[in-house]
Amino acid sequence: MPSKTTAESLDNFLKEVFSTLEMPKVDAEWISETLVQAELKGVSSHGVIRMPQYTKRLELSLVNPKPKITTIKDAGSLALLDGDNGMGQIVSRDAMQDCIQRAKEHNVGVVFVKESNHFGAAATYTVQAAKEGMIGICTTTTIPIMAPSGGKEAKVGNNPISIAFPSEPMMVLDMALSNVARGYVIEAARAGKSIPESWGKDEKGNPTTDPNEVLKSSLLSSIAEHKGSGLSIAIDAVLASISGSRNSSDIIGINDFSGKSGVTHLFIAINIESLTPVKEFSMAANVFLNMLRNTEKADGIEKIYMPGEIENELEAERKKNGFTISKERLNELDEIADRLHISPLERTSND
Repeated sequence: MPSKTTAESLDNFLKEVFSTLEMPKVDAEWISETLVQAELKGVSSHGVIRMPQYTKRLELSLVNPKPKITTIKDAGSLALLDGDNGMGQIVSRDAMQDCIQRAKEHNVGVVFVKESNHFGAAATYTVQAAKEGMIGICTTTTIPIMAPSGGKEAKVGNNPISIAFPSEPMMVLDMALSNVARGYVIEAARAGKSIPESWGKDEKGNPTTDPNEVLKSSLLSSIAEHKGSGLSIAIDAVLASISGSRNSSDIIGINDFSGKSGVTHLFIAINIESLTPVKEFSMAANVFLNMLRNTEKADGIEKIYMPGEIENELEAERKKNGFTISKERLNELDEIADRLHISPLERTSND
């Protein structure tokens, strides 16, 4: 039976999990915050569904709980960092903060970081920049999860892209280059549910409604077919080639416990103040976004949302009323608590 919990209860539980697994307090707090935010915003594909893999990789020493992130090459506004195989959320937080500092000094910051891991929701890091009055952009390599257009072998990642900037409310785009994130397929498989044909393909490259066939083939369907595939290929080639790291085809996923992941990220921060006052930028952006919201609506549509607004509304509602965690997720979290000898997640009620 699913149960309701609160953001505070989930945050406390996750902080204890990561602290028990030897992460520094400030890092345990950060990664917990990112996962709670994902649940509050309804982005469950990047929430606690990842906890079984995160915890096991830490327990097997496949991820470094205390990474020493270093600068390999410093070219002023441009840099390459080594994430020392840290948790992706920790490496990415520090890399974007480095990026923001470079943008303050050089008007723009561009930071590549190699030897990292799955970093959760990409919007987490672009929002860091937007809160500093900057335009934030990021992307990452992922496990091979899509075929190049016309193929039936998983060779490229669904490399997500996020863009955020100051507006009211803040505009936050976060999208994978597959029709859906793999986490939603995992969620459907664990719940024993079917999926839309547009989500993924079987081992023969044919659309399927069976999430287990998609997980077996590792073939998600790209957005806009060859266009999504092409964009993912470009990101993959640039990030791996410039950092001397792995292409997506060689990345080890969080479900594979045979070795280190070898993920590469890219962060960009553009200092708006270098060209125009942030207040004026935001006002101009607001005018444009409001014009779009007021577009004549198609039949059956009550409201036109800008990127990030649905998630903001859901977050406000869930902070106030709590939210439900499925039986499958609860069982996984309880198993982690039992294994680590800590108290289980506190429930407020059973649905």
